[in-house]
Amino acid sequence: MTPMLEMRGIRKSFAGNEVLHGVDYTVAPQEIHALVGHNGAGKSTLINVLGGLYTDYQGEVLLWGEPVRLSEPQESLAAGISVIHQEFSLVPDFDAAENLALGREPRRQAGLIDHRAIQVDGRALLDSLGLSIPQGVPARQMSVAHQQLTEIAKALSRDASILVMDEPTSRLARAERLALFEIIRRVSNDGVGVIYISHFLDEVLSIADRVTVLRDGNVVLTGPADELTIDGLAALIVGEAPAARSKRIERKLDAGPVVIELDQFGQSGRPGNSLQVHAGQVLGLAGLVGSGRSSLLESVCGARPASGTLRLNGSEVRLNSPAVAAQFGVVLVPEDRKTKGLVMQRGVGENIVLTSLARDYAWLGIVHMAARREAIHEAILRFGIRTASDEATVSSLSGGNQQKTLITRASVSHPVVMLLDQPTAGVDIGAKGEIYSLLRSLADQGVACIVASDEIEELLALCDDIAVVRAGKVGKVNRSADLDEATLMAQMSSKGERE
Repeated sequence: MTPMLEMRGIRKSFAGNEVLHGVDYTVAPQEIHALVGHNGAGKSTLINVLGGLYTDYQGEVLLWGEPVRLSEPQESLAAGISVIHQEFSLVPDFDAAENLALGREPRRQAGLIDHRAIQVDGRALLDSLGLSIPQGVPARQMSVAHQQLTEIAKALSRDASILVMDEPTSRLARAERLALFEIIRRVSNDGVGVIYISHFLDEVLSIADRVTVLRDGNVVLTGPADELTIDGLAALIVGEAPAARSKRIERKLDAGPVVIELDQFGQSGRPGNSLQVHAGQVLGLAGLVGSGRSSLLESVCGARPASGTLRLNGSEVRLNSPAVAAQFGVVLVPEDRKTKGLVMQRGVGENIVLTSLARDYAWLGIVHMAARREAIHEAILRFGIRTASDEATVSSLSGGNQQKTLITRASVSHPVVMLLDQPTAGVDIGAKGEIYSLLRSLADQGVACIVASDEIEELLALCDDIAVVRAGKVGKVNRSADLDEATLMAQMSSKGERE
């Protein structure tokens, strides 16, 4: 049978650096073909070629045996390829039905948009898919799960022959995931070819007919899903990675006193966790998107309502906001530095002292400018922030220097506990090494660090101990020296409830 999709020898480079090295990938009618690989393996690049976002590639794309050159997303859509990206593309002020009808709104005889028909058609589509999404609620007010389901419904409404789903269940609860799997099987049985991308290997083996593993831009396996195991897939995804292991930082085995203790503590409505972190310890929380790792850190620093008991240096405290937490020396470096961390249009210096300004550089509401200026200059030098001046806007810096600015701000606030959520997200390899050194330096000074990440190599290189988070529940704490990438990947990807 002729495949509905063939991608032959696909090569793609960025700035002279080739990231796809002759990838072959096919999808047959009624097939669910999973595409898996670690972050940076090339999955998104390959899908962006198929979706018409990248046109400067080498190789061939064939639909039903006919060569095509998809030069923009609209051409991809017209060819029957619908891509559900991880990032939502909903209009925030439109409800589900209005988002479903976007660009193809029914109209009355006078040419006016028929809003009633939009709602009727939208409800009929959602009912046919078995999706329960409230009508009349703007996307901005929907839960993350309802936004995700609206994106899925939008893609399915376009009568696609090839449906690409990039991490579709990362924000869904168990019941919603099971409902989605039924929908996927139904559309597959109707003849649609499904490309299913996920880090959750248990789901991959449950839903897929075939699996292709990408590693460093190369296909390392394409084979039937029923011949694979979670452990085997994890090993294929991470490879031997001798270079990564050789970069592990030498660690001290002696533990300092307990600095922070959680006693059945967690986000309100979620499972409680009991955990201790010592002075100078770097504890890694390994978890995939939706595992609950970020929610736990945000609950600790007061950014989310929490239940349970939290103790600092043996004393029970209630941290009702990040500002209160900072006063106790608990600071968070959030995952999204641009919207939750930095003030992008303000200067580097202003950002560095934002947390500590009132406490350390002001008296009776008057800022001691000389002391402030000296502290900023010292911090820029100490943490190696590359900037034209301390007054340069943070938005003008590279991603790595933006992240170092955020970590610097947390560091100069005299933390006793530093919470870091994906601390090297979106930075280059050189900046990663510098950030690792900064964090180890803080730990050597006695700061208790908790690092949440889905980057296995990063956790193994940086952390003294690692625990896996699934469905908001922190598992057993293990010495990182006793773990390897394949074991940790398998533990992160095994079955369990998620947020």
